[in-house]
Amino acid sequence: MKIAVLGDRDTALGFKLAGAHEVYPFDTTPLEIERLKNKVDELVGREDIGIILITEGLAQRIELPDVTFPIILQVPDKSGTNYGEESIKEIVRRAIGVELKR
Repeated sequence: MKIAVLGDRDTALGFKLAGAHEVYPFDTTPLEIERLKNKVDELVGREDIGIILITEGLAQRIELPDVTFPIILQVPDKSGTNYGEESIKEIVRRAIGVELKR
């Protein structure tokens, strides 16, 4: 299974250097957001994609499909998270049943 990353150019470059299988950079122009929507639909329909990582900033601009597979995860971009540390801890606690401590 492959990991696909959708993000701003800087975040996409970081994931590409880290070895992500497929990386797609997007800007926030209307045309790019339309391209993003099409790419998400394409990736969801592919059987070789197991995880889709999308930056929070881009995810807020589109409606993410409600699917169980592939797994779609929102990740912070270069400007940080929009959810705050406590919200992320709660999401992780609910998802895996373990509370994160510093």
